[in-house]
Amino acid sequence: MDISSLLQPKNILFDETIHSKKDLFRTMAELLEKNGCIKNKKKLIVDLEKREKVVSTGIEDGFGIPHAKSKCVVKPTIAFAHTNEISDYIALDDTKVQCSFLLAIPSDSNDLHLDILSSLSRKLMNEDFRNKLKQAKTQEEVMTILSD
Repeated sequence: MDISSLLQPKNILFDETIHSKKDLFRTMAELLEKNGCIKNKKKLIVDLEKREKVVSTGIEDGFGIPHAKSKCVVKPTIAFAHTNEISDYIALDDTKVQCSFLLAIPSDSNDLHLDILSSLSRKLMNEDFRNKLKQAKTQEEVMTILSD
């Protein structure tokens, strides 16, 4: 799966003011609503929080993949956020998440989110890939890293 085909540069965010998971979900949902990817930011936030209650989506080395299937999603979308370390978003290795790929999937999609999760997880196993994303400063850099 080509991750870069689902991630548009306008859905890449660099925001050092985000310090909580709540702020992350709110800011990313606002971005996706503004860009026409979802119809209702509050609904997406509720669905993301519901998914987080099952198990945290923080994976490792400061990366998280929050995701939700939701009726408010217009089309499958990936958003990326680079933030400060988020104090209440802890990955499996006890690092604080600072890079997040948010997956917003329409509720009537079959297993698309599993394909995306699988593809992203494989890429994130590569330390060089993770380091490049952490050092990226622009939307263009992120897109280049994802398309390599």
